[in-house]
Order: sequence, then C-alpha cells, then structure tokens
Amino acid sequence: MTRIAPPSPPSTDTTAPSAVRPRRFTQEEYFRMIDSGVLGPTDRTELINGYLVEMTAQNAPHRAAVGKVDQQFQKRLDERAYWVQTQATLPLDCRNVPEPDIAILEGAPDDLLNQEPDEVPLVIEVSDTTLAYDRTERCACYASNDVPAYWIINLQNHTLECYRRPAADEYRERRTLDRTDTVRLPFNDTLSIDVGALLPSPSEAGKDTGGD
Repeated sequence: MTRIAPPSPPSTDTTAPSAVRPRRFTQEEYFRMIDSGVLGPTDRTELINGYLVEMTAQNAPHRAAVGKVDQQFQKRLDERAYWVQTQATLPLDCRNVPEPDIAILEGAPDDLLNQEPDEVPLVIEVSDTTLAYDRTERCACYASNDVPAYWIINLQNHTLECYRRPAADEYRERRTLDRTDTVRLPFNDTLSIDVGALLPSPSEAGKDTGGD
C-alpha cells in the first residue's frame, strides 16, 4: 500500500531572502511623492543615496547654533555674490536631496526660479545625536557631489569640523577647531569668522531637550 507522507510543517525561518533589498528612490520620484501628498508637510524627510531618511527634532542648542551661523553669514555676505539658505531642500543629484542646516549658494534667491545653482561652495550641518551619520553618510553625499567645503558644528565637543578637497565620496582634508580659533570662509579667504560665534553659549549648550 502506498503511504502518503503528511504535509511538512510551515517553516519557522524568519530570515529575509537574500534577494530582498530596500527600495531606492530617485530625485524625480521623491518630489513626485511630495507633490502628490504621499509625503506631507509634517513629514520631515530627506533623500540620501536614494533612501528616505527621517530627520530628527531639533533641540534648543541645535536651533541656537543654526541661528548664530545664519546671523554670522548674513553679516558677511551682504551685497556679495552668495546667499544663505537655511534648513531647506538642496537637490544635488539623482539620488540625493538633502536638507542641510545651512547652505551657502552662489547668486541670489530668485535664481532658484530658473535653475539650481551652479555652485554650492559650503554646506554646514549642526550635529549632536546625528554626529556619526553626519560624518559618514552626509559627508559622502556632499563629497560625491563635489561640494568644496563641508562644516560640522559639533555640539558634543563644542568644536567646528572643517572638511575640504572632495575626492570620490570622501574629503581628503579635515581640521577641527575650537571656540578660540578663527576660520576663513572657504570661498573668500579675505573673510573670517570666530568659531565661538558659531557655537551656542556654554549655558545654552548644557540644556538637553532631546533631538538632533
């Protein structure tokens, strides 16, 4: 007599198939999601290397540093060939649409109505809990798009990290300055800023309300 084997029990292996990969998006798809409402006004995201990245909330030291950086550059770039874009979208390539804290752009704001700027001479991120990410993924994003200079306002160590000379997806030069140092603007070496003027005051930096 032929014996029929009982059915095999369902597999308990929960390991994802090796062929499964996260979905990467293009700049065009990203903006289409925004225009269609898939990503709404309350969705704080950016596109890094094709992946949607959720941006963290900003604590008081982070907001203070962004405000101070903005003030310092507004003073120095008045009536010059550059302007300050604060916490706004910066389309770079097909897979990267970051939203840096500060971007120094060539030309004037109205130029954006016609096309993206030909030159982005400096990008600045204010970093606390995202420091490791800003030193790796975001750094690679800016270097691979030939942004000549990238600064990180390091709120953990109260320093300024200056990256220059992009090559492929990294910067070949890095300097770390403290609040007693002075830094020259990478796109105009006749202009300089005291690093201490970019950092929150020690009393403000000591507050921790959570976030970036």
